[in-house]
Amino acid sequence: MDHQRLRFPDLPEPAPRRLPAALRDPLRIAILAGLLVMVVGDLLPWMRLWMPYRGFFETSGFERAGDAGLILELGLAILALTFSDQAWNSRTTVLVAGPAVIGAVCLFVLRNAWADGSSYIRSLDIYGGSGEFLPWFWVAVAGASIATIGGAIQLSRARGRLSFRIGLTRTAVAGTVGGLAGAVGGFLAGVRIAELFTAGEIAWVSTSALVLLAILLGFLGAYAGAVGAASLARSSRRQ
Repeated sequence: MDHQRLRFPDLPEPAPRRLPAALRDPLRIAILAGLLVMVVGDLLPWMRLWMPYRGFFETSGFERAGDAGLILELGLAILALTFSDQAWNSRTTVLVAGPAVIGAVCLFVLRNAWADGSSYIRSLDIYGGSGEFLPWFWVAVAGASIATIGGAIQLSRARGRLSFRIGLTRTAVAGTVGGLAGAVGGFLAGVRIAELFTAGEIAWVSTSALVLLAILLGFLGAYAGAVGAASLARSSRRQ
């Protein structure tokens, strides 16, 4: 008997599993870590106040002007531009400069939140009250600063390959429109679902859950909308 015929073919070695490129680049990891720190600071109370006949109570960044909610939305944009290999390695200046510019906007919003909060604390003196900023506000500032500095370093590194010329294709336009529509739909769905499940909870807990779910579904909706619309545009172009 020919033993060679009984041998099974050698199976190919499985390809090694690798982390996404964004998690193998120290600079991108630093920006993502900064975003995580910023989110933690945003979701926790920013000020501790004291009023006669009420005592101590805490307020979050989602109250009054709602600056924390805006910062979380801006952070989502930085996350998308940092995690996307196409955006990170793009030759388009707008995309590469996005993390640094949006991070600077986050710092500007936080600066305004500090000015508004300080003015509010001073106004409590008339009623015999007082207040102070909690460390979590400064945690948010630190996270936004890390993301901004990381974005600026990336912009400086990539300046030799950048171009201000923007080319629009049918697929790109469809993906953008689909992503925006999906983001809006997902965000509204997240808000509605969070309202149903957090009714009656503590105010800042309910707000945090609402924002987290709204942003998560907004991100998933943006991804699904962009991919679906771009695929539809490519398939219709072939027909």
